[in-house]
Amino acid sequence: MKKIRVTISKYMGDILKYDAIEFGISKNFLLNYLVKNYSLLREKNIPEFHGEKEIVQFNLNKENEDFYTEVYNRSNFETEASLIRSLIYGYISQSKVIRERFIFKKLIKRIERGIKTKKKIKIKFETAEKIVSPYNILYSSMEVSNYLFCYLEEENVYKNYRLYNIKYVYILDEKRYSGDAEYFERVKGNFDPFLSYGMEVMIRLSGKGKEKYDRIKTNRPKLIEKLDDRWVVEGSEEKIKRYFAYFMSDVEIILPLSLREWFSVEAKNMINMYKKDEE
Repeated sequence: MKKIRVTISKYMGDILKYDAIEFGISKNFLLNYLVKNYSLLREKNIPEFHGEKEIVQFNLNKENEDFYTEVYNRSNFETEASLIRSLIYGYISQSKVIRERFIFKKLIKRIERGIKTKKKIKIKFETAEKIVSPYNILYSSMEVSNYLFCYLEEENVYKNYRLYNIKYVYILDEKRYSGDAEYFERVKGNFDPFLSYGMEVMIRLSGKGKEKYDRIKTNRPKLIEKLDDRWVVEGSEEKIKRYFAYFMSDVEIILPLSLREWFSVEAKNMINMYKKDEE
């Protein structure tokens, strides 16, 4: 088994590590995958790197050994390290959603086949499986993650599943749920991973809360209307919980009452937790 060793900039190494963790794959698998897809990644015009560097090493798997030797011998790279460095740069220079689609292209092809033939698919996760009607693979406006937009009949709801959480896809011989074409276009035209369309929430923000709202853009609920000291924003309960939990006392959820109650209970639980230190 051939061991590959190459020096790269630390920021390149950080992206490789982050992607391996995020996508649920080993770094050894990721680097072998880059070698296997040499023709799609080779990049000769690599900028000169400054700053902190690190050494990356991995074992070339048996499937890649002969291919790698042939590619290197036929290439114009002076060293093996420069070849691997070019593959890594070709990979990390893409946006995260493109890198994710590259890693999971086989999975995407199966999903797209189900979409094209208008069939239901069975998607398998680590510990569960679902039968869904697939419509599209979309990504968030911040280009952070890809999602399978589909309909889950057992819950009678439209859902988004993160692509990297799906381990396998089976195409079933059953027509998918036809769904609402107008809704599909709305989702596609203004994609929200939380499917918050039409879900209004009334809040009150402190001065610091307004600064946080302006600054934190990831998963930010859309502002619909300002009513004196109250704002109406668009967001599902899950989206509101994730986004505003960070605001602590700089946000008050006014409506709906169910969401206000959730924040109230969480705040009381936090107070009780810290009170234990005073007893």
